[in-house]
Amino acid sequence: METREPTMDDVAELRALIDAQESGLDDKHKPASEAWPIELLRGHYDAVRNQLWTEEGRTLAWASMQPDAHRQRIEVELFRQPGFDHMSEVWNWCRDTAESEFPGWVVWVTVNYRDVEMAGIFASTGYELLRRYHLLTRPLRGETYPDLPANASIDVITTDSDFVDWHAAHQDSFSQHFGFTPRPADQWIPHFRNYEGADPDGRFLLRVNGDVAGFVSCTNDNAHENGGFVDVLGVRHDFQGRGYGELLLRWAFAYCASRGFTDADLAVDTGNASGALGLYSKVGLTTLSEYHLYAQPVAS
Repeated sequence: METREPTMDDVAELRALIDAQESGLDDKHKPASEAWPIELLRGHYDAVRNQLWTEEGRTLAWASMQPDAHRQRIEVELFRQPGFDHMSEVWNWCRDTAESEFPGWVVWVTVNYRDVEMAGIFASTGYELLRRYHLLTRPLRGETYPDLPANASIDVITTDSDFVDWHAAHQDSFSQHFGFTPRPADQWIPHFRNYEGADPDGRFLLRVNGDVAGFVSCTNDNAHENGGFVDVLGVRHDFQGRGYGELLLRWAFAYCASRGFTDADLAVDTGNASGALGLYSKVGLTTLSEYHLYAQPVAS
């Protein structure tokens, strides 16, 4: 068995690797978009660490480490062919890389909730389940855009000023969420603006009496499966409790339906205390799958 760094020439094979692992774990898995491996190869913010394990030219496993200097955190994703039995070696490479190149940084790793093998490997190295995330889905049946209050407007995010407003609204609305760290606009805006799966027509700002109250962004992550994906939704604290979250979510559903999509998905942190789970249930979203986040306990 050999190791090497992947390149963009490997995108198709890595996409197939993701699907081989995830469909083997969960029959509800939807085929991965091309954006998934491309974003992991590019790196979310800082210089990425990627490694492949191969045999006779065939990729058997892939570790992707996403360092984030602003948060001093590394987010890890792991993939392998069914039957590959060297995942302890892959995980040890991640841990050794983190320790040697990013001493003192927090390491987060996310896997499918049915991945019992990796859960055992994490536990054997002192990692514990930190968070549960649900992937939710909802069928679309020709939804139309909801009526807006007289003092409200929803507009597509297009200009530089719109992106600045979106950043400010995001930082405010997510400020009390788990794991949140404020990020400057010069890092945040390029990340969202240039995302491989971005839909330039699917990003919206809600304004109330001219002030930005909230936002919702849809991406093309499920477009290859004729599906929509609601990537991020938020309402500024001063505007919460007025039904604007539901308004934005229904706007996103209508937008996805206008593209001819048959369903729409979104991901949610089940520990989120904002009431998001109640809202998602109210509008008909149901659980499709679950992902678990592991980390080492922080010494008190």
